[in-house]
Amino acid sequence: FNDSVAKYFSLAVFIIAFASAGYWGFAGNTHKAWSAFTAVIIVACPCVLALSTPFTLSAILSVFDKKGFYIKNTDAVEELAKCDTLIFDKTGTLTSSDSAKTTFKGSLSSAEKVLVSSLMRNSTHPMSRHILSELNADRFYTVADYVEIPGKGLRGTVNGLSIYAGNLSLLPSHLRRVEGNGVHIVIDNKYLGSFSVDQQWRPGLKELINKLDNKFKLQVLSGDTDKDEKTLRAIFPAAATIAFKQSPHQKLSVVLAHQQQKLHVMMLGDGLNDAGALKQSNLGVAITDNINNFTPGCDAIMKGSALNLLPAFIHLSRDGLTIIKISFAIAIAYNLIGIYFAVQGTLYPLVAAVLMPLSTITIICFTTLATGFFAHKRKLK
Repeated sequence: FNDSVAKYFSLAVFIIAFASAGYWGFAGNTHKAWSAFTAVIIVACPCVLALSTPFTLSAILSVFDKKGFYIKNTDAVEELAKCDTLIFDKTGTLTSSDSAKTTFKGSLSSAEKVLVSSLMRNSTHPMSRHILSELNADRFYTVADYVEIPGKGLRGTVNGLSIYAGNLSLLPSHLRRVEGNGVHIVIDNKYLGSFSVDQQWRPGLKELINKLDNKFKLQVLSGDTDKDEKTLRAIFPAAATIAFKQSPHQKLSVVLAHQQQKLHVMMLGDGLNDAGALKQSNLGVAITDNINNFTPGCDAIMKGSALNLLPAFIHLSRDGLTIIKISFAIAIAYNLIGIYFAVQGTLYPLVAAVLMPLSTITIICFTTLATGFFAHKRKLK
């Protein structure tokens, strides 16, 4: 919006300035011709073009920062305001990485725990971090040939032993007769058992989804099994699409399909399994309970504790665009009044030079106060 208006501003100012100078020149009043020309050039202040957008959006970024929502630039704030489709990952996004119950069905010796921990500590996936914490190893070994397959699991070589940790599809073919969900552990082709990580749903999740319902197209894309489908169906509206066992490529394809339908997509995920979808979406938001952890390429990082404020963040970004447009209306009114007197040659250039910074101060004060007002209205201050 700002760029489209800016293209014509200078052209319009010069046309008016030369037209007014020509009019008074042909009327034989050279003094008024020069006064009108210089007054128009001075009083037609482009401050709204240069200041309203960065001041407003920067003020919004400051509000977001204080609430644990870190957006990389002001362009991303505009994308946030346009979003009409929200896609959620499950693990680490709808569930909390801070609280989880980890159990192991099988048997691991102390030495085997060290081997598994050595493999697990190379992964940033929430389930890997929980298992690593549960094992509580006192030392680690170097891992060779490490491979992490997003949505599948891990494998590598530790002390000459091959180690697998992941779902059934990652296990050697002769071991896939094992049943059950969870993270299955195989050391040197010997099946040892599986970890089950039951993460807790984020507090207030149902209330959050209720606020988003009827305003956005909602969807859940999870790389995990469908063991939580019944719970998610109770949380999300009936119209929401919920899909499990989604590979990174499938998640990316869903985002692309929505964009081909001219939808603006916000993807909220937490790890490598979501990296492609986060990058492709109009606004990719990495959810994390520890902002010092690795996050995939995205447009924003949000603390998990701030997820419940998502509706307020979206509303404030839209309020910001409204503030910018109101700033333009104020500036247009100022310029029209100023130019009205300038073209008549009754506005001295010195007076116009005094009025110009006053308009700048007006725009800065308005955008700052208006942003603060809307932030209070959205309960973000």
